[in-house]
Amino acid sequence: MQSPVSPTSPTQHSESLEDEFRRHWRSSTDDNNLTLHGFRRFKTSHLLSLRFLEEEIAETDHTIYQAGLNSDLDPTSIDRLGLKHSIKDVNPPEIATTITRELILQLRDLLKQYDEALIAFNQIMAMETFSLLDDEKQSNLRTDLSLYEIYNTRLVRVDLGARSKQDPFQRRLHKVLRSFRYWKLAQRSQSNREGLGSFGARHKWSYQNTVLLAEIVGRVIVAAVTGIFLVVPLAILSHQSSKATQLGTVAVFIVTLSILVSVMLKASNLEMMVVSAAYAAVLSVFVSNVPQ
Repeated sequence: MQSPVSPTSPTQHSESLEDEFRRHWRSSTDDNNLTLHGFRRFKTSHLLSLRFLEEEIAETDHTIYQAGLNSDLDPTSIDRLGLKHSIKDVNPPEIATTITRELILQLRDLLKQYDEALIAFNQIMAMETFSLLDDEKQSNLRTDLSLYEIYNTRLVRVDLGARSKQDPFQRRLHKVLRSFRYWKLAQRSQSNREGLGSFGARHKWSYQNTVLLAEIVGRVIVAAVTGIFLVVPLAILSHQSSKATQLGTVAVFIVTLSILVSVMLKASNLEMMVVSAAYAAVLSVFVSNVPQ
């Protein structure tokens, strides 16, 4: 009988441990934060593992439910679980042969793995991400991935805090910046016959800190829009003498700003009400001071 291949077998790992250490040492002592703190999150593999666990627990859960329905115990008066509407199997399992200590231990172990995996995956998905294409040094080492696959591969920044929330506007900026870099490198790889990773040892790797760029550009745009919504209505109101026209102008700008805040920024209902009320208070003060 042939022995199983070990994880470090040459048939599965063509790179020697010494070469692998040198490669990991370079990335672990790099001067750029993207290379130093960027790790793949393996979203599909995480989800696949969770689905396998979910299926195993579902089978055990079905067996336990069928044993409970076969216990001839009447449901409670409220019946929150809707047990009286549950479908019984044709050959329901016997409690004595089904509910065993081994089944309880197996269920406990599966639930522990499932809960820990769910919490860990939730924390991973809340971390800041960037495209593998943003780090040219790391993407050059992925010879098994095409340029489009490198563009779609997400890495997490372990040196940054978790995202409490990310507004749609900043998410759109992330996408635009990634698409622009993908287009730029795709054009360069087409002009380079040897491909994207054909640079020499002295090649200066390019990086794109999408998180920082999106944050800076987003703040500048939001600041500019805020200034426009403060200056433009004040300039318009200063040349109006009719109270009805002033109130109409104020109402239009308040409604427009409220819609922009709710759509562009991921603001809660309370935050949107506070912003709208503060903006309305500023405009109302100016209207009240405008001479007739």
